[in-house]
Amino acid sequence: MDIAKQNRLSVAMFTNLFPPVVSGSSTQSAKLSYELVRLGHKPFVITAHVDESTPEYEEVDGVPVYRLPAIRLPRLSISLNFPWLSYTFTPGNLRKIETIFNRHRPEIIHLHNHMFDLSFSAVLMRRRYRIPLVITVHTMIRHTTRLYNLILYPADRILLRYLVTNQAQLLICPDINIENYVKKAFPKSSTVVLPYGITLPDKIDAAMVEQLRDKHHLDGKRVIVSLGHVIELRDRRDLIAALPTIRTAIPDTVVVIVGNEATDRPRRLAHQLGVQDAVIFAGHVPHYKVPAYLALADLEIHLFYQDTPDNTSLGIASLEAMGAGNVVLVAANQDTYGKGILKNGENVVLVDQGKPDKLAKTIIGLLNEDNRRRDIAGRAAQTIRENFSWDSVCSRTIDVYEEVLRKHKSQ
Repeated sequence: MDIAKQNRLSVAMFTNLFPPVVSGSSTQSAKLSYELVRLGHKPFVITAHVDESTPEYEEVDGVPVYRLPAIRLPRLSISLNFPWLSYTFTPGNLRKIETIFNRHRPEIIHLHNHMFDLSFSAVLMRRRYRIPLVITVHTMIRHTTRLYNLILYPADRILLRYLVTNQAQLLICPDINIENYVKKAFPKSSTVVLPYGITLPDKIDAAMVEQLRDKHHLDGKRVIVSLGHVIELRDRRDLIAALPTIRTAIPDTVVVIVGNEATDRPRRLAHQLGVQDAVIFAGHVPHYKVPAYLALADLEIHLFYQDTPDNTSLGIASLEAMGAGNVVLVAANQDTYGKGILKNGENVVLVDQGKPDKLAKTIIGLLNEDNRRRDIAGRAAQTIRENFSWDSVCSRTIDVYEEVLRKHKSQ
């Protein structure tokens, strides 16, 4: 990309979730901001101050980060016990945002997640400063409990549609499953599919790998790693249910679950099945440690129970695991990122939901075939390099900004 030929864009990034908060959208909004700076642009971040160890203002890799005073909300079943909910939509914070805007003079607003309260602030700033707004829709609003869906469905498709998504010039969708959801939920909105960028580790910290191996007593073990917060939609039920059969065939197999625990269901299931000693809950870990956990893994498994596999995406954790050269097992749509990018048995292994016996058989087969795992892992890493590099994703994002600005100025 010829930076000299580009306009230097000032971009206001709104996101309730930003490092050190660990989540997929946090990682994406942060990395996109850093990449924009690397290419000569001028993003700044407005986020919620939910971690007391962080300052209200700091500059990270050239990105000004403003953290607004926030009220941490309790974990609620309707929000899947998500630990980082907060409230920032106050008159005082709106005045702070106006001061920030007057300092940076943004040309475009990029909001990450349409359902958190900074979305309302972003919409107000769009109106006051008469600049365009684009929104990345990271998550489908659905719940495993039907009663909660009776509340969430109209809140999403009526309230948020009117107040948030209809106010945006464009909705960015990370994959075709999100785009299908958006077209049903917000049918009047313009959309574009723009995949997540994946950061590939330059090298693995060997000392950290050995430290984790010692900490979790993994020496001589066959290790299945499962990344992601432990919520009801991602409770590892099939993996834990498959574990007794797996350990009968391969007794030294253990599962390491990396992520904050918002439900105790997997712990209870492990105790019921007598495999609690073979399920290790690593808890919340900072993102920089994830490559070390992946270096310990023979396999990485990511099962999301939000919808049928045909409507399920891989997610950032699975893509990062593929990029790190892991064999990844998922219950997802093979065409999530377009036909031919994911190929079952070649660069990813697709499994069924609700069939732990079949899952156990697949895992046993993979653990017993070193060459097959090595081949799949190599092709997985190549797929990420070719399709999800930050150079490509950031370039396409800038093209989106430029097109939205062009249309806005022509109105």
